[in-house]
Amino acid sequence: MYLGIDCGTQGTKAMVWDSATRRVLGSGYSTYPLYSDGRGRREQDPADWITALMQSTRQALSLAALPPAAIKGIGISGQQHGLVLLDQHDVVIRPAKLWCDTEPAALLNEFIARYFTSPQPTLADVLGIHVPVAFTLAKLLWIQRHEPDNYAKIRKIMLPHEFLSFWLTGEYRSEFSDASGTGYFDTYRRCWSELVLDRVDNGRPFALPELISSSTPFGALRPAAAMVLGLESGTLVASGGGDNMMSAIGSGNIQEGLLTMSLGTSGTLFTYTDKQIDSRAHPDINAFCSSTNGWLPLVSTMNVTNVTTAFRLLLSKSLDEFEHSLEQSEPGAGGIQCMPFLNGARLPNLPNATASLLGITTNNFNDNNLLRSVVEGVTFNLCHGIEILSRCNLQFKQVNVTGGGSNSVKWRRIIADVSGLCVVKSRFSDTGALGAALQAQWCYFRQSNQGVSLSDICLPSGLIDDDSVMYPQPEANLRYRDIYQRYQQQLATYQQQFRQS
Repeated sequence: MYLGIDCGTQGTKAMVWDSATRRVLGSGYSTYPLYSDGRGRREQDPADWITALMQSTRQALSLAALPPAAIKGIGISGQQHGLVLLDQHDVVIRPAKLWCDTEPAALLNEFIARYFTSPQPTLADVLGIHVPVAFTLAKLLWIQRHEPDNYAKIRKIMLPHEFLSFWLTGEYRSEFSDASGTGYFDTYRRCWSELVLDRVDNGRPFALPELISSSTPFGALRPAAAMVLGLESGTLVASGGGDNMMSAIGSGNIQEGLLTMSLGTSGTLFTYTDKQIDSRAHPDINAFCSSTNGWLPLVSTMNVTNVTTAFRLLLSKSLDEFEHSLEQSEPGAGGIQCMPFLNGARLPNLPNATASLLGITTNNFNDNNLLRSVVEGVTFNLCHGIEILSRCNLQFKQVNVTGGGSNSVKWRRIIADVSGLCVVKSRFSDTGALGAALQAQWCYFRQSNQGVSLSDICLPSGLIDDDSVMYPQPEANLRYRDIYQRYQQQLATYQQQFRQS
């Protein structure tokens, strides 16, 4: 049995995975607040993550009704890019700035313009990956500029999954996949970039964590953590990784040619590659490392189920009524277009963007069209990501959708018809927690010298819902081509307005 834990932006999930029967024996979930303001600040208290980890884990273990010794390994999946700062006593200095915090946008642009603008080597030249405001580097620059007293106290700098693993084990380490989203990690050589770090501060007060591979244990469960969780001291804690990387494992995306689309609060599209791609001409691609010792090219959007949920609640629609509305409206939503940027935008890269509804008339202004326009707007942005990945010679025939939004049959139909690809659904919506459990299983087998590969563990037959297969409808796909192009033209005008403002 293996325990997978996923620390997300809204809450933490825990899952007990039975590797023999390939079933979830118990799960738990605990939420925590997000602190935000009109300046783009998005922060959380890392202590809340610890509390949620304990609560969700106890729930999962209680439902599984297993003795502590039954759990052979623990894996942690964490929201990427967040900045956790510890002082010399290993006490958290301030709330963690999250991936969706856009407050440091101007500082990051200033830093890049100063040190990494052509004809000098760009950040993508140095690191093999573009660095948007979501990355940890931007948060660090903000603390350095606006909170110098706090900056001077820093002795350890961590990402969310590393902080939780540190609490579990007492080890100060970093795994390649999550490290690749910091903005100061060389994805080609898999090492910290001293060049970038020295540009930030060549006399920095903190040390960077030890880097480990995806198949290396993060450490062993320390006695104090074992006691409060009800587990055995010394239980293996796997390397863990970023939530997208764990979701790749949880959805079976560990070989080339597969595409995963995550429909969560934010949205991601990613695929596996054996070698790092050249993404320098494609700033919307995050050329991450994977949590399987490969690479994970990824395109991200900042607004998915947060937008659909906001509109659904505003219109007082249940989930069943939401489905009915999507069915009652035709492709194109009667001419209404939604620019779904409630939290700014990462695709396109417009941190200060706002949402808009366009094309409303007395004839098309109804609940059904409004909800479909929102889903289509989100879907068009995600499918634009498929186009972007394809420009790097990456090809796909199938999309595996995960996350809460994947439970909508009508939304999956729209994705198939817009993308022209076969759409399947993961058996498990919590692919981050599942991926963490599967990675822990892989790590445990490697440590015990059992000849089991990750491919053996991630058999598609156990991870994909075979009854969910949905093929694109030729007529609808043809109709959507024109609608999609008109949307992209409108989006280009929209981008120009925000870049000029």
